[in-house]
Amino acid sequence: MAYSIRISPVLLLLLHFVPMQTPANEISEVQKKQFVEVLKTLPHKGEFFTEDAVRTAGPYLPVLFALTDKDIEGYDIYPFMAISRGLCDVKKHRLYANKHFADIRHSELKLFWAAMLFEYGNPSPQIVKYLKLALKSDTQARLLAEMVGPHYEDLKRRIEAAGKY
Repeated sequence: MAYSIRISPVLLLLLHFVPMQTPANEISEVQKKQFVEVLKTLPHKGEFFTEDAVRTAGPYLPVLFALTDKDIEGYDIYPFMAISRGLCDVKKHRLYANKHFADIRHSELKLFWAAMLFEYGNPSPQIVKYLKLALKSDTQARLLAEMVGPHYEDLKRRIEAAGKY
């Protein structure tokens, strides 16, 4: 006996464009462009995105990680960091980010995620190593200081004191 399963066209589209477990190297240019367009429409309150926006953006985390410097060229980096901040506040997204940190392609977003994951505690050894190397680079250390603001010296001290990696 044969069974037939009907899947709605809307569900098929969602399954095609919302790749929560897709590896970064399998993210298409179409998916990247779609995420950038979705990001422009997400609701925000002041400088931050709403909880609804974070929920909507959550499945796009692998796409966010796959964005390169070239993909974001010409856009203000702030919305990408703001949605990253909201996503990092959600435990399942932090766990995903810790596990898939190497998939983050955009240099500033990678540094931002590293700092956020370090602040949340229990970062992977890879993240600690990345931050220690960033502190040795004048450019990256300056960028990290701008991202962290007045708490930079404290963060720097804690990174330097973190285990040997």
